[in-house]
Amino acid sequence: MGIKAIAKMILLCTTLLCITSDAFSFRKWKKVATPPVFLTHPSLTPQVKVSVLPLLQPQGELKLCDTISITFIGDVMQHGKQLLGALKEDADPENPHSYDYSLVFKHIKDKLRSADLAVANMEFPLGTPPYTGYPVFSAPESIAWEAKECGIDLFLLANNHIMDKGKRGFLNTIGVYEEMGGKYIGAYRNREEEKRLNPAFYNIKGIRIAVLNFTYGTNGIPVVEPCTVNMMDSIHVKECIGRAKKMGADIIIGAPHWGEEYQLKPSGEQRKWARMMQREGVRVIVGGHPHVPQSAEISRNNILFYSLGNYISNQTTPDYTQLELMVTIKIRKNFITGETTLLEPEYEFLWCFKKGEFADDYTVVPVKELLGKEEKVRDKAQYRRMENTYYQFLEQELIRNMY
Repeated sequence: MGIKAIAKMILLCTTLLCITSDAFSFRKWKKVATPPVFLTHPSLTPQVKVSVLPLLQPQGELKLCDTISITFIGDVMQHGKQLLGALKEDADPENPHSYDYSLVFKHIKDKLRSADLAVANMEFPLGTPPYTGYPVFSAPESIAWEAKECGIDLFLLANNHIMDKGKRGFLNTIGVYEEMGGKYIGAYRNREEEKRLNPAFYNIKGIRIAVLNFTYGTNGIPVVEPCTVNMMDSIHVKECIGRAKKMGADIIIGAPHWGEEYQLKPSGEQRKWARMMQREGVRVIVGGHPHVPQSAEISRNNILFYSLGNYISNQTTPDYTQLELMVTIKIRKNFITGETTLLEPEYEFLWCFKKGEFADDYTVVPVKELLGKEEKVRDKAQYRRMENTYYQFLEQELIRNMY
């Protein structure tokens, strides 16, 4: 065997020893200094010094692909009776710390915290007493702090109630989220802030996500300049989608506040907007506003939930206002090919209980945790209502899963 053949064998063995892999990951390597290798052959006198590639040592794991999860809940509402239920005994109703919201997210907080990103639509201004319910909402900031503590990362503000307390309430709301260190989207102090913060952009485990949020209107209350709310204007929405693409988003998510209240099926306008967004490259759409869960369309290319319904509210009529969806979107990226895949989403039904029906105050519980366990619910009539509503919704086959 000649000297060149021996050198090639050493190079091959060194390479094989240095490379390790499994189905999903391989190691990063760094060069380290190594002494020269001396090869001896009968025909060679004296020894010949042969230069070999430096050894490589592992430097942590570099994954071939990874998966992230994004969990959405529906409309977080604050009606007058909810405010009264949360108010601590003998406390000042204008003090934002006088309210106890510890039960609001109690039964889903583990799910929210385990997600890589958790999103909620906060349908009220904050930090502007007196605190009031429908039709002019104003909530104490303690509910937002509780949401953040329980795992909500991104707060959707583009909705029809964001201007209920005028410019002062609008600016107070943004101030509360900034003080909390919570990320918000859909409402901004001015156009410059909107351009800087919209869309909400995340790089999670190397997967780049852009989230857009916009509303059909603000109940006729003008948005006083320089304040800015993302409206359902096709030119602006397309501009924002364009920004997301320039930022290099792997997946663009739309969170529109749209549709007709209390309707289980989307309107023609919703369908038109959904198709436009999908054509423009929005692969995930999770909507709000109708206060009931609506139809959904799930495929490998696109995920569309027209409405998740209320998360928590005082509404009981019409039917389905207490039934809601919690949806978890799963996204996988192959870092070798650059391909991003939507995995089959998880969704589960929740039920909103009023004060005293399940616990001492308003709370939300996954339906499947209670089915067949009537003894866990204080109000037996409420258990039967939950059970009947849940099965009636399933019978209508409104969620089309073509994955």
